[in-house]
Amino acid sequence: MVRRLIIFLLLCFATLKLNAQFQRGFQVNLLPGFLIAHREYMANMEAHTLGFEAIYSSNFTAWKQVDSSYRNLRWGTGFTYFNLGNRDLNGDVLAWHIHVEANLKNRKNFQSTLRFGSGVGYLTKPFNLQSNRQNKAIGSHFNGNMQIMYKAYFKVSPNNSLILGAGITHYSNGNFKRPNLGINIAHLNLGWYHCLQSIDAPKFKTLPKLFPTNGFEISAGIANKQIAVADTRRFTILSSSLMYYFKHNKTRNWRAGTEFFFDKTYPYELFHPEKLQHVKLAKMTEVAVKIGHEFIFGRIAIVTDLGTYVYRPNQYKKRVYFAIGFNYFFNNGIVAQTRLKSHMAVADFFYWSGGYRFSDEFLRNK
Repeated sequence: MVRRLIIFLLLCFATLKLNAQFQRGFQVNLLPGFLIAHREYMANMEAHTLGFEAIYSSNFTAWKQVDSSYRNLRWGTGFTYFNLGNRDLNGDVLAWHIHVEANLKNRKNFQSTLRFGSGVGYLTKPFNLQSNRQNKAIGSHFNGNMQIMYKAYFKVSPNNSLILGAGITHYSNGNFKRPNLGINIAHLNLGWYHCLQSIDAPKFKTLPKLFPTNGFEISAGIANKQIAVADTRRFTILSSSLMYYFKHNKTRNWRAGTEFFFDKTYPYELFHPEKLQHVKLAKMTEVAVKIGHEFIFGRIAIVTDLGTYVYRPNQYKKRVYFAIGFNYFFNNGIVAQTRLKSHMAVADFFYWSGGYRFSDEFLRNK
């Protein structure tokens, strides 16, 4: 009986003919995994986890520049739920994310991709000094999330594919509230893709020229962080940068420049608020040089930067830092940015900034 039912369902799916290359659909994914204790004092949080994901999925964007530059690109957005294995200690997490899947291999009935995603999540049981002090990982309900995953699509009918894969999902708040060790979940991906719409010839839109091909970017940003669990004071950090970017190809730019941070936490001492009164500019200024790279998908870019301090008030932070995040390009060179800044595996803060790009033509004309 079960065998006949399976054959009947497959025949039904097979009658849904799909000749088009362009598809919109949805995915459901089961994510069985394990919460990894990446610090010794998180050992009590280790547990088997189970996640569920429901997402909108498409293999085209309808932007001419993107779909002509990235062959067999997939992208999607949706919601993920994780039971973290111990509801009293770890809680559950519900997250929204957007992701891009870069094509690795594409065959008639098979495609493999590498997925990069980011979003925001709500954790039900963060650290609480009175009610949940054994959770040493995260101190806030709201957190950023990042994800990397390998996925393989096996087409079982014109409209349906079986999905197998594995990946890591991370949640943390970038020191917005302590503690902030973060949660890392290693998991499998068992899923199903179903095509809702196939389009033979989409009406591709052409993006306007968002910024000059080569040029400068000036930006200013702000961040907010907490230093210690026992001290609930919050500190505002300001930043600014001047970068030069230049085109590598249609979808990639290289970047280099200088960055400044004004961080009053350098003279910080626990329970000594007087140390932070009338702090001189030289005692809170970081000056850095950095190089970076951006992948551009229409109005969105994934940015990775590597920087080193040429001046900092003391050695409270490591000399080298990393920043990863997103740019969103408006028209006329205006850009909104978000970054996670970290020193090796130690997060410093999330910061948000706005910038403006202008041409280097005045230099070339001299």
